[in-house]
Amino acid sequence: MQTTTISVNHIVGLDGVDQGAATVEIGPSGEILEVRPGYRHPSEVELTAIPLLGDSHAHLGISDGVTENVAFHTLEHVYRQLRRLALRGVGHIHSLGTDQRWLQERLRRRLESGDAAEKAFGYSAGVGFGAVNGWPPELTSPELRFRPMEPALARRQVRELARLGCRTLKIWVDDFGGKVPKIPLDVVKAIVDEARKCEIVTFAHVHFHEDAEALVAIGIGVLAHSVRDQAMTTELIDQMGEKGVTLVPTLSREEAEMAFSLEANPYLDNPFFLASEREFVPSLRGKKFSDDPDKPKRRLEIALENVARVYAAGIPIGLGTDSGFKMKLLGFAQHRELQLLNQAGVKPGDCLRASLETNQRLFATGMTAIKPGELASMFVVQGNPLTDIRATESIQDVWVCGKRVSGLDLAL
Repeated sequence: MQTTTISVNHIVGLDGVDQGAATVEIGPSGEILEVRPGYRHPSEVELTAIPLLGDSHAHLGISDGVTENVAFHTLEHVYRQLRRLALRGVGHIHSLGTDQRWLQERLRRRLESGDAAEKAFGYSAGVGFGAVNGWPPELTSPELRFRPMEPALARRQVRELARLGCRTLKIWVDDFGGKVPKIPLDVVKAIVDEARKCEIVTFAHVHFHEDAEALVAIGIGVLAHSVRDQAMTTELIDQMGEKGVTLVPTLSREEAEMAFSLEANPYLDNPFFLASEREFVPSLRGKKFSDDPDKPKRRLEIALENVARVYAAGIPIGLGTDSGFKMKLLGFAQHRELQLLNQAGVKPGDCLRASLETNQRLFATGMTAIKPGELASMFVVQGNPLTDIRATESIQDVWVCGKRVSGLDLAL
């Protein structure tokens, strides 16, 4: 195998900053040998190299993108999903609270081995916490959620996750406006406190402003959705800043539910969607999430407003999509989330930073920058996403842990 030379007009750092034009030399083993300043490619096409993206809120092994079934909770299916993600420039995916113990263990072992094997790295938050007879449902995973009613039991379950090697965990705090039971706050406090002792990052599903206030007050690490019932108050945002809370708004979740509730689904006119999800498009035509697009549309509008307010206050934002089930498609959703963050007023470089540096801090321990001594883990796009975030969709080349994987089943 020979040395590979890739020349680009821009290299994006993990911080979302343009590091300038450079020529990247990749050795026979896939290690980046040198990053020389200057662009030496004979083509006039503008090219940008970006570290593989991270998604801090997704779900593996519960769907094929169209339907949910227990048959999808297999290692073969999960690896197929990780392969598809890598080919779309996504190298780090955080499966948040819907995994069985065996999957959490397999993903952890693979990450520790450092062998991506032409697939994205999966990270698991293990078994999540919810309310008895409440949210979340078991979905298609045979593994039951933790549903403690007493703080002492909750603490033991957190320690169990720690023994299994979990670095993150998920709590669902939502009663759907009084329609289902909500996990008791004293139990949530115990989970958050014990997780802090175990050095576990806590993520919380949240919908209502009052729940976000309570979670931030007790020290939650990450709000895993934006508040979607009202504009976030200055007091809540200030407290998030004081306590170092990160927001992962999952804007593409609400947009997908809106798109698949409209009579004319805009995704079916989206060139990247049609290319990226072409194997699913025939099954998705005519598929409806609901007959009421106004509800997710309103939730999206509120979420976008709250992202703008949080961003203006300097609160860290992580990229997450809640993709992997109910027509929220892994691979498409991550690029769409970048665009929606930008629509909310987040600068393109900070959109990429949300997927890179912030997610590296939250969960993506295997993420690397484009620099000498690292295995090449990047994707090359036509255009400059630091001026037009949609350029991330124009994928020309993909490298995963030193292996070139582009052109295998995707030509975008």
